[in-house]
Amino acid sequence: MKRIITLFFALATISLSFAQSNATIQAKRSAKEASIKSTPINTVIESRAVDCIWESDFTDSNDWVLDHDPNDCSLDWEIGQNLECGGFYPIAPIDSEDGYYAMLDSDEYGGEEGGTETEDSWLTMANSVNCADFDNVIVEFDTWYQSYSTERCFIVVSTDGTFPTDLTPDTEHDPANGIYEIFPDISGEVQANTGNPFTKRVNISETAGGESQVWVRFNWTGTWGYAWFIDRVCIAEQPANDIALNYGVVSHNGTGEEYGRVPTSQVGGSVNCAGEVFNFGSADQSNVMMSMDVVNSMSYPVISEEFGEGEMYGFDADGFLTDQTITGPVATDQSVYFSKDVDIDSSVPADTYTATFTTWSDADADGGEYFGDNTATREFAFTDDLYSSDGLGVYSLPDVSRMGTGTFTDASDGFMMMSYYDISEGTYVAGVTILLDSYDWGNSFTEPATVAGGELVVAIRDTTLMSSETFDPGNVIESSDFYLVTQSDVDNGFITVPFSSPVYLSPDAYYMSVEMYSNGNESDIYILDDETIPQPSYLSMIYIPGDQVYSNGTAAAIRLILGESVGVKEDVISGLNIYPNPSNGIVNIELDENGEFAIEVTDILGKVISTETIKSNTILNLHNLDKGVYFVTVSNNEIMKTTKVIVE
Repeated sequence: MKRIITLFFALATISLSFAQSNATIQAKRSAKEASIKSTPINTVIESRAVDCIWESDFTDSNDWVLDHDPNDCSLDWEIGQNLECGGFYPIAPIDSEDGYYAMLDSDEYGGEEGGTETEDSWLTMANSVNCADFDNVIVEFDTWYQSYSTERCFIVVSTDGTFPTDLTPDTEHDPANGIYEIFPDISGEVQANTGNPFTKRVNISETAGGESQVWVRFNWTGTWGYAWFIDRVCIAEQPANDIALNYGVVSHNGTGEEYGRVPTSQVGGSVNCAGEVFNFGSADQSNVMMSMDVVNSMSYPVISEEFGEGEMYGFDADGFLTDQTITGPVATDQSVYFSKDVDIDSSVPADTYTATFTTWSDADADGGEYFGDNTATREFAFTDDLYSSDGLGVYSLPDVSRMGTGTFTDASDGFMMMSYYDISEGTYVAGVTILLDSYDWGNSFTEPATVAGGELVVAIRDTTLMSSETFDPGNVIESSDFYLVTQSDVDNGFITVPFSSPVYLSPDAYYMSVEMYSNGNESDIYILDDETIPQPSYLSMIYIPGDQVYSNGTAAAIRLILGESVGVKEDVISGLNIYPNPSNGIVNIELDENGEFAIEVTDILGKVISTETIKSNTILNLHNLDKGVYFVTVSNNEIMKTTKVIVE
């Protein structure tokens, strides 16, 4: 098995790709059969970073003119309160303070199969703003945008009230003519997104600086995307001295993966700590620095580090990190990346930690007018034996969604979610804990989606077999028995599934998969998906039966339990053997235990095909059944085991 090694790069500014087996794995467009929407209660709306010359929170729609190119489409923006996407593949609305915002719903316009028109639709200020007294001008706004494949988002600036009306996805960033592409790093990357909400700043000084009349237009162009939301638009003078810390990173293996919980045995002696700093000011900044201070759950200081020019890296023209350190000063609109491996060995106790990152320069230091955006935090935990890509229960402000057998069309039975785990030190794995969406009822979700009665099986998979060409659902390193989801599981909000015996994993990378069967959506199973921290695209994957595997780029709540016990005693039917599998329909059942056992055969929809009672070895004749997947359950009053059988 090949370990996946990636360059450590800035997660918020460039798209993440999964390069393995020379195959491209794309994200899947979510075809939801029912509206399942996350409703976070901990929405954080950033305070204004600047004083506005002009602003609009969309409570007055007269601030804007909505229009489109009639030669291309008939799609218009919408302005209102609590607008929601109405298409077949909806994304959630933008998180907003007052619920008023603008929305461009390309998905609804494209329909179920997708439109063919090159959409060209805009949202324009109704009246101009006077920027004659300001040489440096910016637009700051809240936004929520998820990319599909071809669309582009622009700000277009005019000083005479006229605009180009023929923008396309091939239009280039051209500030000299007032055209500013807003999301060049994510547009065109399937399911890449800004975060919800995200405060974006665009420097329009080249067009608007010193001008007495300035109009700003938000221009969407593309074919059948998702949606784009705009809120709290502010035109302001660009500060001279304002550096901002975009985010901080704590990655125990230094490959861009940020796990919520890492067992101390997997820490490996050091942790990569990093952060991206952006010079938002109009003046170059000298002596830019960053620090990191870590405290434990009792707020006791644990680590204090300072990052200087020896740990500062730049970005190339394509947005990728350079491999050589750079020196300052940091120019206006330039981003730099501080990175250092910090010594943390396995003796660090299991606990929850908070890292606070702070950046400063000679002109933008503590106590300054614009120092409010100079800090960022990152929460993580070291544990004794629990390894989780998700940070639910660790993060104080989690962003949670859910995914399961009802999320995609034709994925009610056999749908798989997978989490990627890097094993740096050989270890035994006893089992897996899975968080159901009921774990977060009343917080992120107002009503349940998981229903008792579905079944699932957990497996360990080879990371090199994840491409569309090589993925085989039956090719696993180890798998558990089938597990029947009970009402108690739904009430508890989690399931712990042990392997029949501990599995030894050598140092390498693995996927932990959960394969789900819902009886044709009668007993849906949903697993929590942690979207709090931007992750490499490969950190979670999904498989849709009859389709292919797709990258997901989140942290599915499928957690490894390291060691030789999960603390749960498993009843075992001694000597039970069901073979051959796959078969032509003739299946042997052998068992060593004495007594009477019930045999039940069901199809993937839960329909009972046959039942019988046995006291010894027997042969099942499934020869007359259609080819496909069936479940054979062997049970008595005390124990039960379900095995998936494939009839070819």
